[in-house]
Amino acid sequence: MNRGRTVVVLAVLVLAGCQGPSAVPETVTPAPVPTASGAVSVDAERVAAAHRAALSNRSYTTTVALTVTYENGSTARLTDEFVVGADGTYSYERRARGPYPQAVSNRSLWQNDSYEFTRTAENGSETVTSRSRSGFDDVSLSGFLGNLLGGFDRTAERTGGQTVVSGRQDGARGVPLPARLGIGRDAGLNAVIRGDIVRTVTVTARAAYPDIDQSVDVRLRVSVRRVGESDPVRPAWAAASNATETG
Repeated sequence: MNRGRTVVVLAVLVLAGCQGPSAVPETVTPAPVPTASGAVSVDAERVAAAHRAALSNRSYTTTVALTVTYENGSTARLTDEFVVGADGTYSYERRARGPYPQAVSNRSLWQNDSYEFTRTAENGSETVTSRSRSGFDDVSLSGFLGNLLGGFDRTAERTGGQTVVSGRQDGARGVPLPARLGIGRDAGLNAVIRGDIVRTVTVTARAAYPDIDQSVDVRLRVSVRRVGESDPVRPAWAAASNATETG
């Protein structure tokens, strides 16, 4: 598949980047380094490379959801979902709900061996475009996950055939935030790695929203599921007859 560019997903991925490490370690699960408490250290780059290698030539579904909760209890959410086939074909959906603190558009994408089709809904109108090359350099989002883990002071414990990673960060460097939020603090991270795949990552934090002069709760959730069982279906709108060619 011809990858011509990197498509940015979420505000989150703008900060972290989509391109993952290219090196694949000989031992994809990092060797544990016990601490005094019995926990083990985690090499974020090796975890990311192992994640990408474990998903190579396999189908899977990855969902990234960022939820903002306001002081009055109302919420806004931005959700990105990839459904990836073993042959590299994939679909992508972005959906925003509620008063999300960044300007975003709902978007759908279909990618096969030779073409990318994109449907964008904005200001009550909808457009479909196509191009002969694409796309996401790394649909496994390994680079994003590696940067996310790397932003926290983290430890891990192995239990029940999986590795559970915990992290804390007082400041904002490990917290991906929408454009209008800032001064992230009191951040926590929890991740589960099984079979070299980062199955879930949850990040929580508080952040300032200067436009409305209040603090909000932020929750980022990444999940990988249906490994070996996902089947992206080409939508009816992803047809040359519906699309404007963009290159």
